[in-house]
Amino acid sequence: MARFVVRFVTDWDPTRALTYIANFENAHEWDPSVATSTRRDQGPLHVGSTFDLAVRFAGRTVPLQYELTELSDTRAVLCATTSSFESCDTVSVATNGGRTELTYDAQLSLRGWWRVFNPLLAIAFARLAERAAVGIRRAIA
Repeated sequence: MARFVVRFVTDWDPTRALTYIANFENAHEWDPSVATSTRRDQGPLHVGSTFDLAVRFAGRTVPLQYELTELSDTRAVLCATTSSFESCDTVSVATNGGRTELTYDAQLSLRGWWRVFNPLLAIAFARLAERAAVGIRRAIA
């Protein structure tokens, strides 16, 4: 399993920060590995909202469909699952000293016989995650 946790402090209010990052339609704006990101439904975000992402990884573009599986005022969880891969991203917000602290926790793992490659996935994902962290920092600055 590959895991990446990063925290940011922003002047954005918690609702704005959570909504912007949890709306994966915006993912191409802050994650350089996302070639395209499209929301499949409309209206306010809700459990069941789905997003089609085209993610650049290992020299190819991989289509992933994320679903918002949990949503509250302070936390959102988005997951994508295929026969060989699973990704769950948790975005949470808290108020700290009048500012918003946003935590992004991404966990990826290969499934089935692909699991043997999880250590390699962790190495490759670390590079991508660092670039996404820079993008999030810029987006919510």
